[in-house]
Amino acid sequence: MERFYVFYACLAVYGAAFAIGPVLALTEGSAGLPIILGSIAGVGLILASVYEMSTGSPSDFEIGDLGFWAVVLGAVGVLSVQVSTSL
Repeated sequence: MERFYVFYACLAVYGAAFAIGPVLALTEGSAGLPIILGSIAGVGLILASVYEMSTGSPSDFEIGDLGFWAVVLGAVGVLSVQVSTSL
């Protein structure tokens, strides 16, 4: 699997984990600046990642090992925290 797709999929997963709480709070009727900004940021990160995966070129993708693994491990960490707090 190419690093291009792994990188942007991890960013989309991070955006989903970031947006789930605020979007659920908005649907329940809660509204506030942090909730609105969190939902916009999370959904925006998802949309930007999907757009980049669909229009970007894997051959033009360049990122260092540190940046790549920081995003991958960050997404894994955010997911593990989300799962552990929902149990």
